[in-house]
Amino acid sequence: MRELLALEDTVGDFMQYWGFKKIHGRIWLHLYTSEKPLDSAELMKRLKVSKGLMSLAMREIIEYKVVQAAATGPHGTVFYEANADIQSVITNVLKSRETAMLDKALRLTKRLQSVGADSLKKSGISSERLESVAAMTESAQTLLGLFLALGPVQNEGDLFQGLLDQSDK
Repeated sequence: MRELLALEDTVGDFMQYWGFKKIHGRIWLHLYTSEKPLDSAELMKRLKVSKGLMSLAMREIIEYKVVQAAATGPHGTVFYEANADIQSVITNVLKSRETAMLDKALRLTKRLQSVGADSLKKSGISSERLESVAAMTESAQTLLGLFLALGPVQNEGDLFQGLLDQSDK
């Protein structure tokens, strides 16, 4: 069906924009819109992809809890469904991916700062700007921490109030 392929392509592009692979979005769409959980063989047939690509992609999106096992068939076949709780999916990705990236950026900034002002100056690097990078990274860590500490949000008012509550702590 042409319309499904167009939507599949668009969802894949969206997922790719956020640092995932296009195949992740395509798999998620099929599982999310399916009336019942699907196994890898059915997904391979629908998406026309190899067993290796499907296996790797499934492992990755299961790790981020985008997809989850729904049932096991009589011969051990695992059937999957999309995680419909988008907020928990986003929160999990932020916890596991963005938190690690910010931690690494701060660690590397501190390491660069440790070479000393003279060495930085000789390399044409501003110590003040480097300190600013560290401060921005720490601010981003704080904001991400506040967001992740919120828990489930039902509406925008809850989000705003939750952020205010967290900033008071």
